[in-house]
Amino acid sequence: MDVAAREATPADNQALLALAASCPMEGDIGLCVNRAPDFFALNRLEGQYWRVGVVDGPDGAPVGCIAYSERVACVHGRPTLTGYASDLKVHPAHRNRVVADALIRFARDIGRARIGPRGMVLSTILLGNRSAERRISAPRGLPRVLPFATVRARSVPLLWRRRLPRGAGLTVSRADERDLEEMAALWQRVSAGRQFAPAHDAGSLRRWIDDAPALDLSSFWLARDRQGRLAGFFGLWDQDGFKQLRVTGYSRRLALVRAGFNLVAPWIDTARLPPEGSPLRCLTAVNVCVPSDRPDVLRALVLTAYDALRGKGYAFFTVALDRKDPLGAALEGLGAQPTDIRACISAPEGTYDGPPLDDRPVHFEVALV
Repeated sequence: MDVAAREATPADNQALLALAASCPMEGDIGLCVNRAPDFFALNRLEGQYWRVGVVDGPDGAPVGCIAYSERVACVHGRPTLTGYASDLKVHPAHRNRVVADALIRFARDIGRARIGPRGMVLSTILLGNRSAERRISAPRGLPRVLPFATVRARSVPLLWRRRLPRGAGLTVSRADERDLEEMAALWQRVSAGRQFAPAHDAGSLRRWIDDAPALDLSSFWLARDRQGRLAGFFGLWDQDGFKQLRVTGYSRRLALVRAGFNLVAPWIDTARLPPEGSPLRCLTAVNVCVPSDRPDVLRALVLTAYDALRGKGYAFFTVALDRKDPLGAALEGLGAQPTDIRACISAPEGTYDGPPLDDRPVHFEVALV
């Protein structure tokens, strides 16, 4: 069968929402990402330029999709125009290499025209996604995908009270307009030491936050040292208005755990685990900006936000970091549940042949997945 992808339009929104709902993530807890009411809301935040491609099924509705975007990001400490391929989804009833190949060719062709045949295109693969991992070997002449890092998304459950230890030497507060210039200056220093962190100044950071639904400066937590200098920050984003996690099922083991947990949840002032088919309320860390040698700063941010969010109806919040990032130590002992994601690099034609990318941690916004 010979198929071709076309560019999606707003008229495809409902079909794309249904497609996303048909592609759950399976595990001890099955989760489906519901992107109602606007499938394209996340794509618009991916970069200065973006397109979504679809392959239509026999009834004319999309049965597969892919997104391509581009942004200026820090690579080896220098602002570089990069591509990002994401949102590769194929309906379970149409999973064959023909549909997926057509979608990948769509993204490849846009990347070749926009950033050139040897440009850098970032993509990610959920660890254990065997069908996606088979594409690493560049089948049928498609771009070769090279894994270069593993991002660990850690979901921290909001259980019993935790407090920032005395003597930490840090104070944590919410951001406001007066903090923006200082936040942007710190972002520029920290992003130079990370791969694929978006290049921001105060103006572009302000615009990105303004464009992100339900995100504002008050969503950000700032840590300052004893001299009042900004030591680090991150945002915690409630995306419920345009991206919801819905529980599709529990394993037998986790169903028993859920029953016991829900009995004690009222006593520890935490949210119950919802039944199958119901939403799971959570928050996601965004724009994590902490120097890699300061896990104590990230720990202060996490513990302060954790204590403030308990009892607010959220089950957990998620922080994603490169597994080799020393900042990961900040989340130890918090009962965080890990999900590993492979960060991969490719070129629109052939194989990425630039300098190695594993010499510094990769920056990845899991909130945009």
